[in-house]
Amino acid sequence: MPQLTIVILQYRPDAGALRRTLAALAMQDTRDFAVVLGDDGSPQDYFAESRAYLAAHGITDVQTVKLMPNGGTVKNMQNALRAVTTRWVLTLSPGDFLYDSETLRWWLGRLQADAPRVAFGRQAYFAPGSDPHPVPGETPFDRTPYDPAHYDARTVRRNLLLYDDGISGAGLVYERALLQTAMDTMAGRVRLAEDFSLRMFAVQGIQITRYDRLTVWYEYGGGVSTDARARERMLGEWRAMLALLREKFPRDLTVRLAYEYYFNDRRKSRLVRGLVGRLIVPQSAPFKKAQRAWTPPTNGDITILRAICAFAEKETQTP
Repeated sequence: MPQLTIVILQYRPDAGALRRTLAALAMQDTRDFAVVLGDDGSPQDYFAESRAYLAAHGITDVQTVKLMPNGGTVKNMQNALRAVTTRWVLTLSPGDFLYDSETLRWWLGRLQADAPRVAFGRQAYFAPGSDPHPVPGETPFDRTPYDPAHYDARTVRRNLLLYDDGISGAGLVYERALLQTAMDTMAGRVRLAEDFSLRMFAVQGIQITRYDRLTVWYEYGGGVSTDARARERMLGEWRAMLALLREKFPRDLTVRLAYEYYFNDRRKSRLVRGLVGRLIVPQSAPFKKAQRAWTPPTNGDITILRAICAFAEKETQTP
C-alpha cells in the first residue's frame, strides 16, 4: 500500500494549469503513490479527463471527491481527506507542480527515514504564460528555526503568529490524521486558508520539519494570496483563525499577543493602537528590518520547468 497521497484541491480549475500539474505526476520515476482530486463545487471539474490522463500514464490509484455546494478550501480539504487511506498527504493546486521527476521518490525516502508529522521543502516560484520562467520568491524568510537538528519551537511560533513569516501551502506534506483533525477544527471558522493549520501546530508544539531540497514549482500570481484584494481577504481569514486559536489556547501568550496585534483596529484610540503595534511587533526590530529588506532568491532550473510544460503540451489526451 502506498504511504503518500497527492491531494490536488481545485476550484474552477484552468484546464492548462491542471494539465501541467498532472503532467508533473506522470513524469515521476515512481508510481508508489495515490492521488485524490478534490473539487469545490466547480461547474467543470475535469474529473473524467484527469482520471483518463493519469491512467494512460500508469497512475490508477485515483479518487475523485466533489464538495457540493462550494464551501471553500478548508472544507474542500476536509472532504478530500476522507478519501485518503495513506499515512501522509502532499498538497497541490492546479498550476503548482512537483519540482522534478525524482521529487516523490525523494519524499518517500524522507518519510521512511524521518517520519515527520509536518514538513516542507524549498519552492521555486515561476511566472506562468507563454514563456514560463522562474521568478524571485521563497517562504519563509527565516528558515533557521526549522532546522530539524536545532529546532527552535519558540521562534517558530513567534515568526508564524507575530511576524507574518508564513510557509507556502504548495507542496506541504502532513500526516493525514493530523491534518484531518485540524480541518475538522477549522471548518466553519476559516474558509480559504488550510495552511493556517501550521500556525495551530506551532502553538501545539508540533515540529514543522524543514528540508533544503527544491520540491515544488509555485505558480506566482494566480493564487488566493498574490493580489492586493486577495491579501486583504486573507487578512480576514487570519483574524478568523486567531479568534479560533484564542478560544482553543486562551492561556498561550503568543496567541494573546497576536490577537491584540491583528485586531488593533480603529475602534481603539490612536495612542492605544500605537502602543500595541510598537510593543508587540516593533517595526524597528532587527527581524522586521531584515524581513522588509530581503530580496528572495530565484530558485529552480528553467530547463526542468520547460520540460514539464512541454510534456504537458505534447499529450493528445488532455484534461
